Amino acid sequence: MEARDGQGDQTLRPVRIAALIVFVSVAVFLPIDAHYSPAGLHKVLVAYGAHTTLALAILLASLTRWGARRADPLALTLGFGAAANTLLYVHLWPRNPMLIATSLVCLLMGCAVVFSWSAPRMVLLGAFVCVGFAIVSSRATAAELGGAPVVSAVGALGVGAVIAIAGAGILGRARASLAQRQAELAAFSARLMAAQEEERRRLARELHDELGQSLTAVNAYIWLIEKELPEAQAALRGRTAEVRRLVSKTLAEMREMSQLLRPSTLDDLGLVPSLDSHLKAFADRHQIATSFTAEGLPERLPAEIETALYRITQEALTNVARHAGAHRVRVALTRERADLKLEIADDGHGLPLSASASASTRSAGR
Repeated sequence: MEARDGQGDQTLRPVRIAALIVFVSVAVFLPIDAHYSPAGLHKVLVAYGAHTTLALAILLASLTRWGARRADPLALTLGFGAAANTLLYVHLWPRNPMLIATSLVCLLMGCAVVFSWSAPRMVLLGAFVCVGFAIVSSRATAAELGGAPVVSAVGALGVGAVIAIAGAGILGRARASLAQRQAELAAFSARLMAAQEEERRRLARELHDELGQSLTAVNAYIWLIEKELPEAQAALRGRTAEVRRLVSKTLAEMREMSQLLRPSTLDDLGLVPSLDSHLKAFADRHQIATSFTAEGLPERLPAEIETALYRITQEALTNVARHAGAHRVRVALTRERADLKLEIADDGHGLPLSASASASTRSAGR
């Protein structure tokens, strides 16, 4: 099972991507300003410095344990902070209002897509950006604006904000629909797995109770027949003894099959005793040394989790026996906070990979 740290990396990835985009924007626009607006460069360096500092702080925070639990606050800080820094740029150097309005529209679109923000949150950011831009631009003098069309820039920003908010709403509904379908698929998979396990349980019970008892009775009758045969019929007594051995072997294989279908210990005693018993049987059957450790687990887990972990281990051990050529296999089950970690390792060579096999295939098999 995936650890919480891996989940944290997934939630922090958009934050890190956005921070890198801010770095790229500084690297792109700073040389442009230096080339085309050298007179105002000393003014906007403050805004560029704030941009860089903000992105660096967010990026470093996302790499810490503290930041791993605060992906959403980091995203909020980066989004609103970048908007505030851009408005600071307009205040310091309002020469290109249309260019800044376009940049702010890109910021709004980016927050809707990269951060997956909801429409209400985008309304707050859009209002902050539009009102702030209108106020800062209106305070600039005609000389500072250099004849640039402020009204057109404000209008373009407003239209872009509306589009970004509408897009956030559409994306939100699409994500909700996808989440609902995933939940339905998960529920269907759970029901299917439960039905399969119930069928396995029924078959295992029939094998053990009905067929097992019948074979035991057959074995007993053959033993009685063997005992009643006269000493002179040694050949026939030998054949009945061989039949009893075959029946006993069939009975043992049937019981093993019953355990593979659904071990009774899984229902009666729980996951840990079941895995321990399965590993011992695996070692005896395949002559592969095994070791099993379980740490920090409660006495019982939810039935569906116990079944899933048992089946995963069972399938992995089957692959080890068939393909790995291993001499030793280790199974470790540990609890890490709210997560369970199942680790299965062996000293075998695994499946041979052809030259055309991709690295992803290797990763998926481990």
